[in-house]
Amino acid sequence: MRQSLCFALLILGCAEMKVASVSPQSAPPAASTTAPTSGTPLQTKPDSEQQVLAVVPPAPAECSGYTQHTATASAGCGDKSEALVAFDKALSENDALTRDAGLAQLANCKVVELGLSLALRAEYAPPACGDALIGEFADANKSKLNPALYDAFIGLKLAAALTRLVRTAPQMEKPYSKERVDAFVKGVMAQWAFEQANAISALSLRGARLSGYGKGLVAVEAGMADMRFVNAFRQVAIPDEFASDPELTEAYYSALDQGLEPRKARGRDAALVGLRIFSDIGVLVDARVDRARELLSKLFNGRRIDAFDDLLVPALPAPELNGIEQRVATKLPTFYVEFVLGSVDPSNATLLRALLERGLPTTLRGKLERSVLSAESRHLYARALFERGRIYWRASDFSAAASIAVTRKTGIVENTFIVALSHALEKGPPDAAAMMLGRTQLNELGDLSQLESLAEGKTPLAALAAYDAALIRQLGSSEDSNADFFKDLARRYERAANLLKDPLQKRLAKQRAAAAAETAKQLH
Repeated sequence: MRQSLCFALLILGCAEMKVASVSPQSAPPAASTTAPTSGTPLQTKPDSEQQVLAVVPPAPAECSGYTQHTATASAGCGDKSEALVAFDKALSENDALTRDAGLAQLANCKVVELGLSLALRAEYAPPACGDALIGEFADANKSKLNPALYDAFIGLKLAAALTRLVRTAPQMEKPYSKERVDAFVKGVMAQWAFEQANAISALSLRGARLSGYGKGLVAVEAGMADMRFVNAFRQVAIPDEFASDPELTEAYYSALDQGLEPRKARGRDAALVGLRIFSDIGVLVDARVDRARELLSKLFNGRRIDAFDDLLVPALPAPELNGIEQRVATKLPTFYVEFVLGSVDPSNATLLRALLERGLPTTLRGKLERSVLSAESRHLYARALFERGRIYWRASDFSAAASIAVTRKTGIVENTFIVALSHALEKGPPDAAAMMLGRTQLNELGDLSQLESLAEGKTPLAALAAYDAALIRQLGSSEDSNADFFKDLARRYERAANLLKDPLQKRLAKQRAAAAAETAKQLH
């Protein structure tokens, strides 16, 4: 057994990858690494950052379809209204390359913010293509660019490089004898890990010097790159003598996970830094956020950042897309809304609903706070805050959502539900970092009384309330939860299943009821 533990730790221990801890309150620092003392010699002191970054794979071939589009003078951008029409036309294209070509035509439009069309092209292109598209444009025009947009450019470039790291680990061929695996780990694998870690650190350090959105882009991608190490090392072949013994195999992977923990923690904390920045910007829907949350939930299943995704909430009505501003708002990444749409009025309910497709920028939230809102706009604003709270575990957003939804009798029945659900969550962790780092207990997320009262009612929302009340109780379970707790949980889910009409939701409630009942049985 001791032999298996030592061999598992060899994968990380031989390379002595000394990774500094990362605070979610700061940008991820660079990691220091030293070489193994045996096996193929490693270069321990790279001559330059250029040499460190030489291991970053080049942009994939698919990027060439985007880089070949040149900036041309658009015939229809004499004023901002014409430019908005051009943005609408380009962003409405379903074909990615056609959309990119349309955005490229806006590059020389004088009424459009310098660099804006190129930044949007990098956003909509495959994530690994950002640096290939941007090239030296940002640095060549630094003095002319809006500072926030300049940082976004640099962030997009660094993020693109990070997406290409830790993708394809070295593989060894059979036979998997201890001697051969030992040599492979000490040599080829350790060299690869050393080079990849140094490249991530160098790119992360550059990103830490940025601010706002650009910094967030790098932090999220750096975190995901670090977390990809876990899968890479778990795929390294183990000696046949270990693989044939279940006890040794289990001990090996247990020790390996222990050795990988610092790398996992570094990736988690960097990703949390980025997610906090995205939440401050007001992002609700973004592929990077989705990927980071998915990976975090996979690697840290005990503290799932996506746990609130399982809550059932009333569906919002589809956005009305009759106006050009509404159509553009549904497609723009949140950071770029003000660059494209300018000083729009977010209190307009149709525009506000359109914005919720991607996010609500902080400055527009400030406008909403100062406006007299219609009942519909108040409902949508409360929903925006609730959704941000749900995605990023922001307790303050739940409190704000409840306050806005309950201030006036609007006649919108969904408001009662949002108020009840928000009160059930508002005493939880202040943010995702506090939740994932275990600084906050989850057994009392908030006051369930309003939600449970709603579940006892006769409205169509009673079923959703019953299910959500059960789910929130389940999130608060712990090692101390006894059989009676899970019996009660099973009854709650069964009741929700009987009330729910949607077949998928009904089946999900029944599955949770069965799982809770089985847990109760095991605890007896």
